[in-house]
Amino acid sequence: MDKIQTTKERILLFLEKKNIKKESFYRETGIAASNFKGVGLKSDLGVDKLAKILKIYPELNDNLIWLITGDGEMEMDIVQQKKDHQPGDLYSSDINDKIGDLLANLFAQYNTQDKSLMFLQSQINKIEKKYSKAISEQNKILNEILLATKLSAK
Repeated sequence: MDKIQTTKERILLFLEKKNIKKESFYRETGIAASNFKGVGLKSDLGVDKLAKILKIYPELNDNLIWLITGDGEMEMDIVQQKKDHQPGDLYSSDINDKIGDLLANLFAQYNTQDKSLMFLQSQINKIEKKYSKAISEQNKILNEILLATKLSAK
């Protein structure tokens, strides 16, 4: 089997293994099916959507590293074992800490990317201004040449 490359592909594998219909998943999460087809399948899954999926399918919390990075394998047998745990126990607290850390790291990555994009946009704006100025100067010179050519032709 080919290595699964994206978080979205791993989510689809999870749905398949749990016999969850994709339509049910889309309805429960409010995520459009187009996010999991074609080019949309290769795009990043936003942190807000990931948080919603983890809330609706808490068994994915046990597979968080696999889900986000693809490292390791999805552990389906954990789902049955963890049903015995109560919401206030140590396990839930540990998972919440892991989710919080993961979301903080994802936010930091997006923040860094956002700053990089802003820097690149400012560089593009500078280049566009220089380009526009060069075109204006070139047009001015061409007009002077045309005027000089007209005057010399007379």
